[in-house]
Amino acid sequence: MRSKTFKKFAAVLIAIGTVSGGFAQVAVKPVAAPPALLSALKSKDAAARRDAANRLGGMRAREAVRPLIEALLDKDAGVREAAAFALGQIADRRANEPLLTALSDKDEEVRATIVFSLGMLGERKSIKVLSNLLDDGSAAVRSSATVGLGLMQDDDAVDEIIDILDDPSIDVRYDAVWALAQIGEPDALDHLKAVLVNLDLVKVDDAALEGLRQAVQNSMEILQAKSELRSTRKRRANAPSQPAGGSGKVSYSMELHPAKVVQSVQPAPTERAVKARIRGTVGIRVLIAADGRAVRAYVTRRLGYGLDQRAVEAAMQYKFDPAMQAGLPQTTWMDLEIRY
Repeated sequence: MRSKTFKKFAAVLIAIGTVSGGFAQVAVKPVAAPPALLSALKSKDAAARRDAANRLGGMRAREAVRPLIEALLDKDAGVREAAAFALGQIADRRANEPLLTALSDKDEEVRATIVFSLGMLGERKSIKVLSNLLDDGSAAVRSSATVGLGLMQDDDAVDEIIDILDDPSIDVRYDAVWALAQIGEPDALDHLKAVLVNLDLVKVDDAALEGLRQAVQNSMEILQAKSELRSTRKRRANAPSQPAGGSGKVSYSMELHPAKVVQSVQPAPTERAVKARIRGTVGIRVLIAADGRAVRAYVTRRLGYGLDQRAVEAAMQYKFDPAMQAGLPQTTWMDLEIRY
C-alpha cells in the first residue's frame, strides 16, 4: 500500500501538472572561479589538483571549464576523474566533445565518471554513445550509462534498460530500476513487478537486496503516479468546461515560504563503496518545481565511488511541498545532505 505522503505527492501532480523534458542542467548565475583554485589545477601536488577540480565543480564555476578540460589529460587518474566530474556539474556544452574523446581513458573509474557527466550535460547526441556502453565490460560504466539515459529520459532506451534488469551487477540493476522510473514508460511497470517477485533469487547480501527492493518500490510508485496523471489529464481534456466559481477576494502574504521535504529517499551504497568502506555525506543542490517535484540536481560536495551519482538519483526521487508566495507555488533551489 502506498504511503500517505506519496498519495499527497500524486495529488499535487494531478492538480498542478508536470514539467516535461529531460534532465539537462539549467543555467545558473555564473560563479567567478577563485584564482587560487585555478592556480591549484597546475600544482605539482596531485592531491591539490584533485581537490581544486572538485571544489570548482561544486561551485559550478564556468570560468574553470577550459582548465578542467585540459585536466582531462592529467597524468594522475584521480585528477582526471575529478575534472570529468566537475565538468558534468558545471554542465557547459563546451565540455561535451572533450568528454567523449576522453572515453578512451584506461582507468575504469575515470570512464564511469565521464559517462555520468555526459548524462548530466544532457546533450542528445551523446545518447547513442551511452546506449552502446550498456554492454561495456565494466559494471561501473554500465551503471553510469544507465543513469545517463535516465537523466535524459530517453524513451528509445527503455527496452535496452529492461534487458539489464537481470545484469550480473546489483549496481546496474539498481540503476536500471531508477532509470525506468525517470523515463516514465508505462510498460516498464510490469517488468518492475517481475523484479520484485523474483528478488529472493538474487544472490547478494541482505543489505544490498533490501536496497534493491526499496528502489523497485520507489520506482513503481513513481510510474503509478505518472500513469494516474496521464489518465486524469485525458479525462479533463474530454470533460466539458466548468464556469469558475467564487468571486470573493483572497489576500496572500508576499512572504516566500520555503519548500519543505515531504518524503526523503535513502540511496543504497554502491558495491565498490562498500568494499572500500567509504562513509560520509554528499551535498546536493536540487531544483524544486512548482508542482513539488525535484527536476534538477547537482553535487556540491562529493564522496566518489559512485556515491555522488546515487545521491543525485535519490534527490530526484524526493517529494516536496513547493515554496509558496502570494498563494502561488514557486520554483526554488534547496540544499540537501545525503548520508551514507
